[in-house]
Amino acid sequence: MAVSTYLPHVLYSTILTSVSIHLLWRRKAFEDDRARYNAQITILEDLAHRLRSDSSDITNEEVDGLRKLAQVHRDTREAAGGGQEHSVSWKDVFWGTKPQDHSKADELEQIDLEQLHREFTEKS
Repeated sequence: MAVSTYLPHVLYSTILTSVSIHLLWRRKAFEDDRARYNAQITILEDLAHRLRSDSSDITNEEVDGLRKLAQVHRDTREAAGGGQEHSVSWKDVFWGTKPQDHSKADELEQIDLEQLHREFTEKS
């Protein structure tokens, strides 16, 4: 009888702990993504400003270094759960999350890099 009286409390506390850890993990992942994207935007805006101003001389090595610094690293994104594999776990089924497709973000990033390269070659 002692097991049956405490079972609902153990079950509720386990569920509550699981939900709170999940929400904390999602919030931290969102903050990390936001910080990464803000850093990339800052680097690229600074590079664009330096390329637009005629006063500063910038070399190809500097441009390549800044582009690599601002580039989304594939290993980091796959470690964060945004890889190309589209397997669905039980956690995804239970919480209703869907795998995110980063192909649109990759296309926009490639367009921005091509535009930046064109602006740089026009200046040279």
